[in-house]
Formats: sequence, C-alpha cells, structure tokens
Amino acid sequence: MISTPRGAMILGWSGVLPFVGLAAALAVGLGGADQVSDVLRLYGSIILSFMGGVHWGVAILRNDDRLSAYAVSVVPALWAFALAFTPATIAFSGLVVGFVGLLIYDVGCVGRGHLPEWYGRLRQWLTLAVCASLVAAAVVS
Repeated sequence: MISTPRGAMILGWSGVLPFVGLAAALAVGLGGADQVSDVLRLYGSIILSFMGGVHWGVAILRNDDRLSAYAVSVVPALWAFALAFTPATIAFSGLVVGFVGLLIYDVGCVGRGHLPEWYGRLRQWLTLAVCASLVAAAVVS
C-alpha cells in the first residue's frame, strides 16, 4: 500500500478549509448571508472544475484520444457554471451531486489503474468534508 504524498495531503486538506470556514460563517451569521453564499458557491465551482481537470491530465498521460476521456474533465466545469445561475440552496445541493459523481468516477479510475490508490482514498475523505460543509450551508441558507 502506497501512502498519500505529503504535499497532496496538506494541500488537499487546505483546500477544504474555505468550505468549512464559509459554511461556519453562514451558520453563525458572520458577514452578509448572500455574500458568503456567493463566495462559497464560487469557491465550490472553482474546486469542482479543478477536480474535473485532473482527468484532462490523465488522458494526456495515457495518450488517450477518445473524446470521452477529455469530456469527463470538462463536464464538472459546465455543471458548476450552470449552478451559478441557481439559488444558493440548489447550487450547494448541485455541487454535492457534482463532487459525489466525480468521486464515483475517480474511484472507478483507481480501480482501473488510471489513478493511484492513495488518490481514491484521499478523494473520499476530502469529498466527505466538502459535501458535509455544502449540506450544512444548504440547511442554514
């Protein structure tokens, strides 16, 4: 079993901090609720897009010329963009769907040997934390 690279662990969990902090700010009423919701929605959209982009790199490294290999990297960004035009509660719920859907795909990629085992484990924990924050934000919005 290969352990998670330290840099991936540190930066992965660092990326979760804004989700937790913004959801907490919503819960306790810090800042304007609309502004905090907008920032959380924007950050979630950026991170979901980033996570999808991993698969562009995987396709390049595998020298994969299938359209679907690249499409899976773009769909999360399109999904996140569409959510930008929805009310906060719908956007937060939609981001949860996006993160969970991409996690399912990522775990499949780990099983096929396209991504390292540590990546799947790390993604599961990070996705759990991100989704818990987004659900909490949806509840308090």
